[in-house]
Amino acid sequence: MERPIELIELENQLQKKTEMEQVLLKEIERLSTKVLHAEQQRSHFLSNILNEINNPLTSILGLSKSIMHAAYDNAELVHKQANLVFEEAFDLDYQMRNIFAAAKIEAGLLSPKPGKVNLNKLVINLLNDFQFKVSKKKLNLQVELDPETPQFYCTDAALLFGILINLIGNAIEFSPIGSTISIKGQMLENEFYITIKDDGNGISDEDQLTIFERFRQLDFGPNKLHRGNGLGLSVVKEYVDVIGGSLRLESSKGRGSTFYLAIPSMEHQKEQTAESKEVIFGEEELF
Repeated sequence: MERPIELIELENQLQKKTEMEQVLLKEIERLSTKVLHAEQQRSHFLSNILNEINNPLTSILGLSKSIMHAAYDNAELVHKQANLVFEEAFDLDYQMRNIFAAAKIEAGLLSPKPGKVNLNKLVINLLNDFQFKVSKKKLNLQVELDPETPQFYCTDAALLFGILINLIGNAIEFSPIGSTISIKGQMLENEFYITIKDDGNGISDEDQLTIFERFRQLDFGPNKLHRGNGLGLSVVKEYVDVIGGSLRLESSKGRGSTFYLAIPSMEHQKEQTAESKEVIFGEEELF
């Protein structure tokens, strides 16, 4: 006896419903796991950021107090401690910049402000700021900047500064003592390209898929070797997108890392808002 067509159709519908329910259940489980992981990352970030802020601040207060009570004729000790205060303040400022940047991104307040930038001078000034770290680790810093780079290039100076301070800062932080960092800037087809290469431990293919995520750190835990709050590369990614640039990473475990940054001119955007930008920037040199 043949089964009624209606019954067969009903069974098929129930089967499809069951399959859909299974798919939805798996998706709910995936999203739940993702949310739980995100919450764990945020919790780790909050715990980590307390140390990243509190440790240098405590050092600054302690060193400052020591300087205040140092003997007037002990200039060598005062000079040494003043240098330590600067180093701790520099690292604190570095971390706070990324925290404020991430907060601005989260609030949707990030927008480009094109202006005239002396690209070579910006890079040189930034490297001068990092010179004490380069010297401390006895790094060989190789810098090659294209003399044909325009004196003034239209981009967002503040965002470009934020990109470079993180990329160069990471290269210095993760480079072994005595190793080489190579930085090259050149104009190609009306775009400014910066290459930052280090001889550090490198980044595996798997980790390269996640390092630009917010709060993501490859080196974490109470015994981590490197400072950081897991925000730097996520800020870099957002900033690069806002200025219309591109960023590419070449790396492998044990073979160092090379970041390739392309910065297009924002002259067209500047022209669209020429009146407001001229009032702000005029003809002055930003960097």
